[in-house]
Amino acid sequence: MKIKYIKFTWLQIIAWLVIFFLPYLNIIFEPERLNNFNYVFFLIPFTFTVTLFFLFYFNLFVLAPSFIIDKNMVYFVVVALGLVLFLYINHFVYIKLSAFATVEETSKTKETIDKRWEIFPRYIFPSIFYILTLLVSNIHFLLNERRNENEEKQKMQIEKIATELSMLKLQISPHFLFNTLNNIRWMVRKQMGQTEEVVMKLSEILRYIIYEVGETKVAIQQEVEHLKNYIELQSLRLPVPGVVDFKVSPSIGSQKIEPLLFIHFVENAFKYGIDSKTPPEIEFELSNSGNQLIFNSKNKILNPTNSIENTGIGLSNIKRRLELLYANKHSLETGVHEGYYVVKLILTLDEN
Repeated sequence: MKIKYIKFTWLQIIAWLVIFFLPYLNIIFEPERLNNFNYVFFLIPFTFTVTLFFLFYFNLFVLAPSFIIDKNMVYFVVVALGLVLFLYINHFVYIKLSAFATVEETSKTKETIDKRWEIFPRYIFPSIFYILTLLVSNIHFLLNERRNENEEKQKMQIEKIATELSMLKLQISPHFLFNTLNNIRWMVRKQMGQTEEVVMKLSEILRYIIYEVGETKVAIQQEVEHLKNYIELQSLRLPVPGVVDFKVSPSIGSQKIEPLLFIHFVENAFKYGIDSKTPPEIEFELSNSGNQLIFNSKNKILNPTNSIENTGIGLSNIKRRLELLYANKHSLETGVHEGYYVVKLILTLDEN
């Protein structure tokens, strides 16, 4: 918006320079006028243009903001009185400055110009220029108002989205924390020897959520490390040994992404992919193709009586965040295939 505004300012400067010098262009065709320079030739158009200049910006910054939107009648009365004053000033300047012309030039003017035609330079033309100046000034004011209104709406929309994202992120942390604390409680009862390791993993996970996530994007490697910590933490509580695998493509670069977009699917894989009797089969994969980041999750459904799709605030939370953060830049597929619950999330990242 600032670039457009600067360009428009330069356009105004150029336009006013053209208007100021336009009355003097006939010097190019009549250079002998410079030999007999008189103040009438210079001051009449100069004074006229300066008056229009101040009229334009006085209307733009004072009259239009004060009256044009809410007090139309007052504005038209002020404009009408201004026109009368403008015509009087123009008439006064025209008469006074004409007195400086030479007697010879005045007599020639009287011979060549009919009195009936003096109404045009004194009243008709000034009125036309007065109305055009106000018209352009008002158009400029209304365009500025529309631009400011659009900017305000965009600002409010951004603030609304930022607030909503903050709320969604706040929902993630307690949801995750409650699940993890329940896991620790279970592990403390079953496997006392691993308590310290579990607490250390939880400490790293909480440090990431509280201190490193914030409001900005994080490096992909940070998100990967966070997922590894969580997977290792959950793997320690498996009642029956099984397959838990997390593959990360070595070609993943150092681009930044929005945090905590994958943790929900990892949580669900452990939630529905383990029981007390059957070896689990849980696989995660993070890879890339060009500027696309691809996350795959697959877990064997060991509790078919539970509804995997009914995952509380988690799934709707992630979907909403994806809509806000990666609008038209993501693809999410979830479903059941041959006894496995599969997830495929594709994010299209910025080139830089």
